[in-house]
Amino acid sequence: MTRKPSILFALALTAAVPAQAGNWNVPSAARDLANPVPIDPATTAQAAQVYSRHCAACHAEDGGGDGTQTQVDYSLQSILATPTQPGGQPLTDGELYWKITHGVGKMPAFAGKLTDAERWLSVNHLRRLPPDPKPKAAH
Repeated sequence: MTRKPSILFALALTAAVPAQAGNWNVPSAARDLANPVPIDPATTAQAAQVYSRHCAACHAEDGGGDGTQTQVDYSLQSILATPTQPGGQPLTDGELYWKITHGVGKMPAFAGKLTDAERWLSVNHLRRLPPDPKPKAAH
């Protein structure tokens, strides 16, 4: 009987994720997650490969949003620059990781498609994108 409460608790947490993911509200605990992947030449190259294989088709290689598979109505740079924290701070690494993990709308969740390390590599790549190639309205 001691397992039932823990199973119910896990189910309740799982059920809460889609509602949060649908509007990109990131749980406060995710905001403070630290990126365990260092930025160095080897991980920078790995990050570029992960982004190219899994993100560029929609977001474009430069993050501008005009990918070959589909186009999004915002650039990644505009999302990265959007203040989300008290005091006007931009997205944290933990928030970016959470959004990549859970997805929203047309963007799929990458939890089952990329490893934890690959999702953190993606965060590192986002931090290294060039300036916004075509400024667009933020999503």
